[in-house]
Amino acid sequence: MHVFLNSLPPRMNRFWIVVFSVGVLWLPAPPAMADFTVSEGKSALIGNSIKTSAHLDLNINGEPAVALSKGISLTLLVKSHLYRASLASWHFKIGEWEDRLLLEHHSLSNRYTLTNPDSSITEDFATLTETLDFLKQYTKTVVLPGGVNPNDALQMRLQVSLSRGDLPGPLKLVALFLKDWRLGSDWERWKVTIP
Repeated sequence: MHVFLNSLPPRMNRFWIVVFSVGVLWLPAPPAMADFTVSEGKSALIGNSIKTSAHLDLNINGEPAVALSKGISLTLLVKSHLYRASLASWHFKIGEWEDRLLLEHHSLSNRYTLTNPDSSITEDFATLTETLDFLKQYTKTVVLPGGVNPNDALQMRLQVSLSRGDLPGPLKLVALFLKDWRLGSDWERWKVTIP
């Protein structure tokens, strides 16, 4: 490529360097998934529902922590997917659920709140660490989707991430490019058991 660029007139040379540079910047960087982890996941069939529990280890620092301290609310997404195994051992998604948790800092009281918009329940905390510790033991009970036999080989998958789509306009654009904003866990999976 270097020989190709040197053979072009100087203006074309600069043009191709700019095009290449912009193209490289446009490529999405791999997400930094180290700040959130899901572990110790368990799901059990209880009647016609599935009770899931997992340990969420969340750490918010850097730019997101600064933005939160300045009054910008952050939304955490906890996604659950239910899969059923087929005859060929492939797993097919048969249900999905999402919990949105709104994390806010109130500068007047210097307190953090965690709100579940679905239930309108708000919890109040003194520090960000206390707030994230409250989320360590995650539990959710969902109704088994129709047409699913409790004897099927079921698998639950769970992931937690920071929703960049819920950020204010200009910050949403910045969050696309800065690694600090790519907070999320890998998808963890485990079998659904029958007690």
